[in-house]
Amino acid sequence: MELIKGFVMSLGMFSVIPVTRDSFSDRHMPLVIPSLPIVGMLIGFLWYFISEVLLVISMPHMIKTATLLFASMFLTGFIHVDGFMDTADAFFSHRDIETKKKILKDPNVGVFAVVAVIFVALFQFCSIDAITANGKTTLLFAYVPIVSRCVVGIATLNMKPLFESGYNASFREGKKPQYTLFISLFAAAVLAIAWMIYGIYALLLLSEALVGVIAITCLYKHFKGMSGDLCGFTIVFSETAALICMALAVPR
Repeated sequence: MELIKGFVMSLGMFSVIPVTRDSFSDRHMPLVIPSLPIVGMLIGFLWYFISEVLLVISMPHMIKTATLLFASMFLTGFIHVDGFMDTADAFFSHRDIETKKKILKDPNVGVFAVVAVIFVALFQFCSIDAITANGKTTLLFAYVPIVSRCVVGIATLNMKPLFESGYNASFREGKKPQYTLFISLFAAAVLAIAWMIYGIYALLLLSEALVGVIAITCLYKHFKGMSGDLCGFTIVFSETAALICMALAVPR
């Protein structure tokens, strides 16, 4: 029951799906991050469901691709794309760490953010286009958001926050070792199910996880801490890598 309440809060924070205001409470804040992979599972299956609906109604191919690209970002309320852009602005600014921290909190959009998000959207669009055009299975869409959120969930619970205040710091208050264990077991179960269905092609999800771990580790060392924006960057970056791998490797 407690995890369900944490899941509802996580759903309200990290997806476009609305929840009631009385669903939020400080008491269940530590359960938000352990619930994040479950939110990813819901988003993933909604993404897959949309792709199947577009197939059934014979949507023109390019419109279908654009719709799937938009859906993947819209379902999260664009919150992770926002974090990706903020991180790109800060990382490529070539300023000192304190200035980069200020850039992360700056609501204005810089040129690095614009260029970075254009390239990400381009790679995702081309990957989705290749996957759907060649008749490749889109069921792996359901797994991609889960893996990326397992990576950032474990990182958020175990890495030092970049800022003393804010969501990232509050999520660590009251954290317990079993929260990390839960996410790890959840990720292992997802990978095992994917292996039973796809065999060796499930390794694509391991590749996504590896890209996510590398990205978030590098960002953590660079910024000397972890924040929601850095997590958003990692989610977008690792999911883009997963889509590229799917386009290149998954059979028809």
